[in-house]
Amino acid sequence: MKNKRTCDYIAEAIQNEILSGRMEAGQPLRQEELSEKLGYSRMPVREALQILEEQGLVRRLATRHVVVADFSERNIEEIFDMFGNVEKKALKDLAEMSFEWVYSAEGEDAEEKFHEFVYGTITNGLFRRLLETSADCYIRFASEETEMGKDPEQKQLRRNKLETVHSAYCRKDTIVMEVALEEYYRLLTENVKKERGFEK
Repeated sequence: MKNKRTCDYIAEAIQNEILSGRMEAGQPLRQEELSEKLGYSRMPVREALQILEEQGLVRRLATRHVVVADFSERNIEEIFDMFGNVEKKALKDLAEMSFEWVYSAEGEDAEEKFHEFVYGTITNGLFRRLLETSADCYIRFASEETEMGKDPEQKQLRRNKLETVHSAYCRKDTIVMEVALEEYYRLLTENVKKERGFEK
């Protein structure tokens, strides 16, 4: 979704560890240890921790120490529900304004382009930036890093859902559009829950 800096790559590596459950809630994240482990200087590691804090993946204690945030099954459901609700509202508003949207669900970057379009229409800069950075984390992990997310059949199913959203948008059929988007986000939610061992 953006040109990546060193700190973004570091943040992505740590995101994967946290969202998969390999880094547990409350685990301390020390700049010096992460710098040594990942092979980067402390400055981009510090910036990466700030990104992770914005995304809600880590929390800073009163002591200024950084620890991994708690991710319960309910937390994960709420996060993806929030993304789905934001996109539903944005698309519904755009459809009512007859805003033209050209989209193809073909290609490896079809999902990314879908979310880029939606967030690109949000005029509040701060809100848009927060959504983009969070989507770049949570949606990326669910679709590209989980075992189910990488499955070719599920990838095609998700693209089909987004194609349904687009065709319903063009017809101004907001009910079909909302249902398809809910089904898309349900798949992403289940991917993360299964990866973390919440679902067998």
